[in-house]
Amino acid sequence: METPAVPAASILQPPKVSFWRRLGGGSLTISIIVHAVLLVLAVFWIFQIIPPEKEKTVDFKPSGGGGGGSPKMQANKSHTRVMKNATQRVAAIGASSSFALPEPDASSAMTALGSLGAASGGLGGGGSGGGRGEGIGRGIGDGMGDGIGMGPAGKMNPFGALSSTPNALIGTFYDLKQNDKKKPTNISNEQTQEVIREFVNRGWKETFLSRDYFQAPQKLFQTKIYIPLMQAEGAPAAFNCEKDVQPSRWVIVYRGVVTPPKSGRYRFVGAGDDVLVVRFNNKHVFDHGFYGGTTGTHLSRMMDVLTGGNEDRERQRELRDSPMKLPVEFYKYDTTNNWNGAIGGLAVGPTFEAKAGTAYPIEILLSEIPGGLFCASLMIEQVGEKYEKASTGSPILPIFRIDHQPPAVTTGDNAPPFAADGPSWKVMEGTGKIGI
Repeated sequence: METPAVPAASILQPPKVSFWRRLGGGSLTISIIVHAVLLVLAVFWIFQIIPPEKEKTVDFKPSGGGGGGSPKMQANKSHTRVMKNATQRVAAIGASSSFALPEPDASSAMTALGSLGAASGGLGGGGSGGGRGEGIGRGIGDGMGDGIGMGPAGKMNPFGALSSTPNALIGTFYDLKQNDKKKPTNISNEQTQEVIREFVNRGWKETFLSRDYFQAPQKLFQTKIYIPLMQAEGAPAAFNCEKDVQPSRWVIVYRGVVTPPKSGRYRFVGAGDDVLVVRFNNKHVFDHGFYGGTTGTHLSRMMDVLTGGNEDRERQRELRDSPMKLPVEFYKYDTTNNWNGAIGGLAVGPTFEAKAGTAYPIEILLSEIPGGLFCASLMIEQVGEKYEKASTGSPILPIFRIDHQPPAVTTGDNAPPFAADGPSWKVMEGTGKIGI
């Protein structure tokens, strides 16, 4: 019998496996997906529990609280102006709550008001202080009408309102440390004094500063000059240029055309730290502070000449460009101890005529030179008018102002008392020539 043929055995071929799977791609893909999901969840959780850093804001009110002055403040300008008895109670007028600091004892007395940007109640030192009311008083918006201006983050701004108002002087900020391209000028304190002297003695021409130095785009609208002691960084912050400008060797120029409330003979009374110069009707009528704007001199070192105690002709010639008549008359107040000791108090300028209804150009220059602390107040006295007397015997004068609002802050170091019901000047559309 024939043996049946046995079919050949078939060889089974294993299925083809991709190179990716041979490397373990399947499990790797799953692992990557799982880890990616975990990573996304972790990042989301981190951003949920870590809050974003708060933006720094500047408080334009004089600082309060305890603690000794910071090393930075103690080094500023070799502050001869800051004395042990200069500590004052601080309060805000027009706020939604009334607030005042308790009288400090000897261990907590400050030698200067604190940093504007500090977060604690005790500004300017390591000590802690009480809180303060955050009411903004009267008015709305960032300009608060024709009165108190509002600064960045809604803080009271003594340098002027952000919003345009017809009854205000227009303020322009210049940084002499950099040019219009924001390149450093390397200007010194002494050169800054000289630039200011040339500017005011050569007609207050705007191009003198704008062609060579940085000018803040923001304009402010000012109705009064009444700024108790504060950090100099408040000025660039007010003009919204604090990110571009360090708080020293800056200049602010306010311009406008005004008329008095009634005809008469007037004189400006005030002081600036460091510079306060006024030109009225194209003539200098006031210049007093730690530095003379019209003379370029360090006035705090010339007190013997200013008060008539030194009649040396050579030293008197250093003040020949000043509008102040020698010997200079000074008004002192209990709240201006720093000025009283360092620069004689508030200086009284020469008299000038002004007629109601007549337009007069006016320019006011403020400047901080070495940096640190800044303050300025400008009062107006009508010759022959009767004024209430302070405890020192000096008259309590009205602030030179062109609105009917009180200042944002009325107490603090170098905040002279003022007649709250004093008359207001008015801005006019005049033909008076203002520096261009």
